[in-house]
Amino acid sequence: MKNGPGLTVLVATDPQRRLEGARLLPTPRLLTVSVMGALAYLEREGLRGATLLLTPPLPDLDLEQVRGRARTLGVRLIMVGGPPLPGVLSAPDLAAAAALCRVPVLMSAAPVPAAPAAVTAAVTAATTTAPARTGARLTLIGASTGGPRLLATLLRDLSPVGAVVVAQHISAGFGPNLTQWLGTLTGAPVGTASDGLPLQAGHVYVAPDGHHVEVSGGALRVRPGRPGQEHLPSIDALFVSACSHRGPVTAALLTGMGSDGALGLAQLHRAGATTLVQTPQSATVPSMPQQALARVQPSGVLDPDALRAALRRLA
Repeated sequence: MKNGPGLTVLVATDPQRRLEGARLLPTPRLLTVSVMGALAYLEREGLRGATLLLTPPLPDLDLEQVRGRARTLGVRLIMVGGPPLPGVLSAPDLAAAAALCRVPVLMSAAPVPAAPAAVTAAVTAATTTAPARTGARLTLIGASTGGPRLLATLLRDLSPVGAVVVAQHISAGFGPNLTQWLGTLTGAPVGTASDGLPLQAGHVYVAPDGHHVEVSGGALRVRPGRPGQEHLPSIDALFVSACSHRGPVTAALLTGMGSDGALGLAQLHRAGATTLVQTPQSATVPSMPQQALARVQPSGVLDPDALRAALRRLA
């Protein structure tokens, strides 16, 4: 099959939507009125890696069939302005969808022992174009619903060169258990962050429940939060605090509900950090990755296996 990333196909029965799509969407693009017709065209032409935008009403939408054919063709599905669909990325309008269309999605289909070539290329490009940073390496990971299981995958047998700081939304009282559990999965020392604790290379730090964690001057800063009134810990607060870090920074935003981390990731990206977002399709809850992709074109949009490979190269 031919490689067709960058092709955007808009399915819209409303003529005004098609006109709007012709104005907003990047080229090359195709405008059509049929979901199955669009997939048949991509299949007939042998085009892989296209983005298919779905705008309601969609009279010929058979979700299971569409998702199956999209997987075969490597097609990214985005629902625009309609009700959320399981396993489908969503955007509130065509302007937001157009921004998502410009974000490359790098996915690995199966577990891999080393970084896939596409991941290596994306990460290499990100790190070589970022401003030179000569200080200690720092890796930040933010997650919410579904995060602990994914953290176990990412941290398993990880031997980081620099420090790793994890901000996982968690209910009060469960933080110590999370830290202890993660410590059984990796060869690196895993501990709970405390105020004033110096960042040590090769260590993993987990934010304590009920508190925010930030980095400043090579040390951790921990402050109490407001339970029931804000995300605890705040991923945005952690990410923003690292914008002035003098060494190479890698930030990964994972599964979760809401938008915490999206603004902080965008600021880190502008500051020259390597930014990674979990593919919404692979997330337990896709909201946080979706919100990030609506605000920034990160260094990579990766499934869990590719994220694990990337962190082994960058952390």
